Amino acid sequence: MAEKQLGSSVKQKPSQCTRLLVAAIDFGTVYSGYAYSFKAEWPTVMTNTWCGGEFLSYKTPSALLLNPDQSFNSFGFDAEREYASLTEYDKDSEKYFFFQRFKMILKSSMEKRVHRKTQCTAENGISIDAMKVFTHCINYMREHLLKRIKYINYLISASITMDNFYFVLTVPATWDDTAKMFMREAAVQAGINNDQLLITLEPDAALVYCHLMHLESPDNETFLLETECGAKCMVLDLGGTSKITIHQLKEDGTSGELVSANGYGWGGTSIDRAFNKFLTSLFGERVMHIFQTDPEYIEDYFEFWHQFEVKKRAFEKKRNNNKDEHKETYQPEKNVFQIRIPLAIREIVAKLNKQGEMAAVINDAIQQLQYTNDLRFENGKLIMKSSFFEEFFKPTVEILINHLIKLYTEIGKDLKVILMVGFFSECSVIQEAVKKEFEGKCRVVVPNQAGLAVVKGAVYFGHQPDLITERVSRYTYGIETWPAFNETKHDKSKRVVMDDVPRCKDVFFKFFSKGDIIKPGDKKSYIFKSFRPNAKALDCGVFISNKKNPKYVDDEGCAKLGTLTIPLDGVDRNVYIKESLIFGDTELYVTACNCINKMFLAHLNQRLK
Repeated sequence: MAEKQLGSSVKQKPSQCTRLLVAAIDFGTVYSGYAYSFKAEWPTVMTNTWCGGEFLSYKTPSALLLNPDQSFNSFGFDAEREYASLTEYDKDSEKYFFFQRFKMILKSSMEKRVHRKTQCTAENGISIDAMKVFTHCINYMREHLLKRIKYINYLISASITMDNFYFVLTVPATWDDTAKMFMREAAVQAGINNDQLLITLEPDAALVYCHLMHLESPDNETFLLETECGAKCMVLDLGGTSKITIHQLKEDGTSGELVSANGYGWGGTSIDRAFNKFLTSLFGERVMHIFQTDPEYIEDYFEFWHQFEVKKRAFEKKRNNNKDEHKETYQPEKNVFQIRIPLAIREIVAKLNKQGEMAAVINDAIQQLQYTNDLRFENGKLIMKSSFFEEFFKPTVEILINHLIKLYTEIGKDLKVILMVGFFSECSVIQEAVKKEFEGKCRVVVPNQAGLAVVKGAVYFGHQPDLITERVSRYTYGIETWPAFNETKHDKSKRVVMDDVPRCKDVFFKFFSKGDIIKPGDKKSYIFKSFRPNAKALDCGVFISNKKNPKYVDDEGCAKLGTLTIPLDGVDRNVYIKESLIFGDTELYVTACNCINKMFLAHLNQRLK
């Protein structure tokens, strides 16, 4: 079978975007960022560098601070610094709203759907509308992006306006349609026009980046993905959490989703929790509670975990040639993991113990926990064997590898490539574990700056949206109907009489089934008739189910996605109405029209009931 180079067909292809530039916003669980490129030189993607004290980063924390009146105060590193300052010096600091790591409140279940009044709880314990929180975040990124582009491109800054942008907003593939509707509405409220916005899935964006990253830099040539048509590719997106999708290469060099995304709680934050648990065992619950909650130390708390994030990603496994590992000697720059313990923790430890040198107190705790062979405290730093630090990764790595083995067994030998993206993929412990397990089975690819693969890929996707040609329906989609009652197939409890006609209520009329292969623009239409002669409007409920063949809209596993309200004033009561479900690139559209004169009546898009 002939080999195809993924993305080769677009190497010399001009951007398909009709506007001056494409800008992508990647709103992550832990960190957020943006990237952009101009239409004329679309492969050249630019990002912003954020300053977090002594740290420089291509992303900024997903942290938001609002004033007491819920107006915007700051975002990212600025929000953390401002909040730390407020809690230390402002007696009214509890009136401010500070949010962090709140993105996944939009990951709804079938029982609990996202809606306009979904709440987000701040650090002060008070909840406000999540729509307001997400709108502030997107608006900040939009404004910051516009200012940066005008500053960098000062020669044309006066001519650049919002009309010149085409925005791409990334969302997890595990989010359902209501969450996508929610994000679109928040983006519109943040000043982005509907026709200038594309919602794309994070794994799709990551895959597109890996298709095309060789266009960005010669350094990426070694990551060219050449494989057979029909071969399968796994996108392993490791950030704060884990997301996994499977795609398949098509004859034309594009790819289609083969297995819809699944999300898991194990990722970079799992290591954070494990290390925090270790610090608690070392310093005590009271010390860590004060460190995390005392206004005097909030800024130190944020800076410590940013430092840990950097160290965690940069950590490299070291193999010790000493056969007796317990006799390993400490070498400051070799075979050890070092992290500076904040002065704040040392002060808290000293205050609570009130005796002896602080270093002696901490080393005494190390001895009591029997860590003396692996760990010591010296010159303000916690120094441990690399093998000891690797233990914090072990539970997460084991769960991840076991799950990947299970997927590989189900997929078979057609799996040719595993693409590791997301900031947690930059960690060598994770990389080595995956590469070791799949050595000789399939190729494991980790692009340069794996943490930027999603946001850069989203920019590419805005320029070349036809690279992803198929997706797998995560749900069964349909509408609520009331057909004539049939005693042989309808439950008696569903029987109702309307205008002397027995009907069955709550019937799930299916348009698309779970697992169906869907292409962008796929449309299914059915014709219905209103049986309420005096009604001024026809309300049609749109439903989803995690079952392939639901019978009724109130069956277990069914949920209401929204309501299509069709006005009937001036419409012949006997006229037929055509209702359509249309899948865009990643979003669902529902429309209705008059079958006689094709007059458009109503549509459901970002309706959040």
